[in-house]
Amino acid sequence: MPLTPILTLAVALGLCIGPAHASDPPPPPPGWGEGPLSALRVDSLERVYPDRPPVPASDSRPLASPRGALVPIQIAVMSRTDAECRLRVPAPVATDGGRLGAAMDVYHLQAVPVEANNNGGSKTAVGVVPPHQWLAALVREAPFEVAEVLVPAESVSLKAGVTHSLLVDVAVARDAAPGVYSGAVELTTGDGTASVGFSLQVYPVDAPQRPALHSTHWFFPEPRNLTQGEPPAWWSEEHWKLIEQSGRVLRSFGQDTILTPLVDYREALIQTVRNEDGTYRFDYTRFDRWAELFFSLGFEYLEGHHTAMLPEKWVYEGVFVVDARTGEKTPLVDAGRGNPSWLQFVPLLYDDLYRHLREQGWEDRYLQHQLDEPKDGELYEKLAALAREHMPGIRTIDAINSRPEVYSPLVDIQVFALTILAKNEALAAERRGRGRTNWLYHCCSPYPPYPNRHLDERLTDSRLYPWLAYLLGAEGYLYWGANVYRGADPYRSSIGPVPNGSQNPGHPPGDNWMLYPGPEGLRGSLRMVAFREGLLDHSLLTLLSERDPEQARQIVAGIARSIADYERVPAAYHEARRLLLEALGS
Repeated sequence: MPLTPILTLAVALGLCIGPAHASDPPPPPPGWGEGPLSALRVDSLERVYPDRPPVPASDSRPLASPRGALVPIQIAVMSRTDAECRLRVPAPVATDGGRLGAAMDVYHLQAVPVEANNNGGSKTAVGVVPPHQWLAALVREAPFEVAEVLVPAESVSLKAGVTHSLLVDVAVARDAAPGVYSGAVELTTGDGTASVGFSLQVYPVDAPQRPALHSTHWFFPEPRNLTQGEPPAWWSEEHWKLIEQSGRVLRSFGQDTILTPLVDYREALIQTVRNEDGTYRFDYTRFDRWAELFFSLGFEYLEGHHTAMLPEKWVYEGVFVVDARTGEKTPLVDAGRGNPSWLQFVPLLYDDLYRHLREQGWEDRYLQHQLDEPKDGELYEKLAALAREHMPGIRTIDAINSRPEVYSPLVDIQVFALTILAKNEALAAERRGRGRTNWLYHCCSPYPPYPNRHLDERLTDSRLYPWLAYLLGAEGYLYWGANVYRGADPYRSSIGPVPNGSQNPGHPPGDNWMLYPGPEGLRGSLRMVAFREGLLDHSLLTLLSERDPEQARQIVAGIARSIADYERVPAAYHEARRLLLEALGS
């Protein structure tokens, strides 16, 4: 079978196209470590490890970009002595002397530990080695550290002999003139200087204002999950500031849908009040502030939290009701009373929430979750009937991981697990034919040879997922954990805690979070940068498919032929971006 043009490029560049296992460090690149300060450009889709020399970017051609897009530039740097390194990035310049209209955001990529390799959901533990075929598909055998967290930086404290990583996000202006621009990242310590060049080519193509693929990484607003410092009080002004900054970060990675709590938590977003006559009323003060905040940040949809009463999985603190006379707050439903009493309450909530959404004009911007990964068809049918009866016209959405044909008639936006969608393309097509929507999701699974986005898997996998959504005709992407720390410190450990907090065993490394707490809210990660790049690829593919479907199909085939047959080489993705922009710019 002949190689695709992208694969041919990878071979010509001498790149590994198989599932190489990177147990042994690469040899140091020429000049690395010989002077007081060493620095070089690393592909933004390559991992950098503090204890190893970096792999230099092998494709020297300019990075292709539309106008209005971000271009990530990764730099590895090492000092022979402990040193404070100052950073400077002048505006890139064209051959005719014109400067690129662009803003520059510079980050130090803080390293995090990977103490165990992916051994499956609730089965990953220190000292447990995954199956050989899995290990061969991972970037490196644990334990190790890897550069990951985007920390804004004007300077970086370098530790002697340690490989550090920097990321420069070049924000190309929408009015930038097409052409090739050359720039450099300038680094200075007390002992030495270094300058690392880069170039990018701006095409006469405008990046879409918002991605064509809807996406959500489930955001959980517990104060302890939003900051490294002392958590503020629930719904205090400091808490709202953390929520706003975290929302800005999520939006910067293309997210347009936000998981929204309802009556769950002791300090609920929608407060439930029991009147003296035993009836209920609902206070939407916090809910309205939440909605207005996220809409102002550019989010398109609120996705209401799941309404199935499953305390062990979703309602972390329970559902509480405020006594209108005494102000006392007590649990709404005793655990022993179970679902029947809860299902009597849900219609009251739905009726009032539906009224409020219509009054605010938000009914078309609200989605309702019912039960995650349902296995109880009878319960799910009851929940679906309640939603249809009490919130007519409000679209429902849920992740479905088993018997998709059973649940399909009961949900408006069916979120298929990756392997389930690939096996049920006829069902997905039938849904599309009836005007219903399909999304794509994954979590702990799938496992090799399928891609995932864990810390011990390739960054190309994160960029790949929007391509898979395009390949399978999904209109949205859902990931379960933006910040599900469950008491763990993601800077000290990476095994994802299961619901009871256990990390021994737990979920695969980094599975519970794609973002990290910072002093002012959540911080991004290199995995999210790669996913953002995939969203742009998807948007460009969508534009091209409207003009030339066959050409779009050929470019997709160069990256993703199936969910198990896909490109792992960074250069292949850069070449695909170039092909997309050349086609759209012609």
